[in-house]
Amino acid sequence: MNKYSNLQPFEDRGRMRGVRQWLNILFIAAAATGMIWYLTGDKEIAVWIMIASIVPKFIELTLRIAKL
Repeated sequence: MNKYSNLQPFEDRGRMRGVRQWLNILFIAAAATGMIWYLTGDKEIAVWIMIASIVPKFIELTLRIAKL
């Protein structure tokens, strides 16, 4: 059996766990702001906000894949 079994939960002990959590919070806040702006204000600006919110998510994904 390999080191990580599907039956056991994965424990994230990476050095950058706190940074990754803050990047996820930033992503969620920016995406929610974009959605609210889309429903209440200018749709073009809202789309740009949502596109910009993807940047911290990609950074978090890179840190997670690199297992830092």
